[in-house]
Amino acid sequence: MKRLNWLLLAAGCLFAGATIAQVTTPSQQFEAIKKESTRSTSAPKPNMTDEERIQFIGEGYRRNFDAGVKYLALAEKYPNDPIALDALIQACWQVNTMPWPVSVAGQDRSSERAIAIIIKSHVASEKLAPLCERVSYGFRKEYEALLRAVAKSSPHKSVRAAAIMGLAQYLYNRSQRVELLRGYPAFAKEFDELYGKEYMADLYRRKPADAEKEVVGLLEKALPQLGDEPLRNGDTVAQAARSLLHEIRYLSVGKPAQDIEGVDQDGVSFKLSDYRGKVVLLDFFSWV
Repeated sequence: MKRLNWLLLAAGCLFAGATIAQVTTPSQQFEAIKKESTRSTSAPKPNMTDEERIQFIGEGYRRNFDAGVKYLALAEKYPNDPIALDALIQACWQVNTMPWPVSVAGQDRSSERAIAIIIKSHVASEKLAPLCERVSYGFRKEYEALLRAVAKSSPHKSVRAAAIMGLAQYLYNRSQRVELLRGYPAFAKEFDELYGKEYMADLYRRKPADAEKEVVGLLEKALPQLGDEPLRNGDTVAQAARSLLHEIRYLSVGKPAQDIEGVDQDGVSFKLSDYRGKVVLLDFFSWV
């Protein structure tokens, strides 16, 4: 009887002092990380100053980056559990699209490793379409590797469509940003801190025309093969591809603007070409 009481007492102490990882399943640990991250999220205060807003945004990024490290650790501890891929996706879900400098948002310490594991062990998963669409608006080097790997190897048509469209959007956005950075050394320094000097130096050496050529090739190839495939935003691949092609051909910096006809606030008809050679500001808006 004394032995039984001792065992019960020992078991109680063990469970009372044990960590989540010792007494729960991988799935429960995943939910615990998610819950902890969500619980620590605070609502913005009314009438915040600009400095307070920046601090608030930075706290959100750092909190999510910290959670990413925990998700990655969980996936590496249980690589064969079904929850591993969900954890890996969450580990690289936070995309610094603005992008905010390291001093504000902190450093992403999990995406590079998480994406490497996804490419190696989960590239054929049907769960990757949302991640491909999400990272398409980012800038990190590993996003390109992920999108190319999924576009090439995924057996799922819907995932392949998301990856190809995501790669086209990613390459085009990145090229546009690099061109803007050339004239702004202060911002260029922030990009060096976020993404690495070697990576940025390599991008500066590339020609914008080469990126545009590859993007157009990706889109034109996708139209006959995947044109009817729906994307998560409600568009088909054909709709999204034609929209991006139009932007590249007619709306990119340095391209001639298409002529526009309309009526001004005084009811007088005009054409954009009437103002050729002058600086023109176009302001489009809708009441709807």
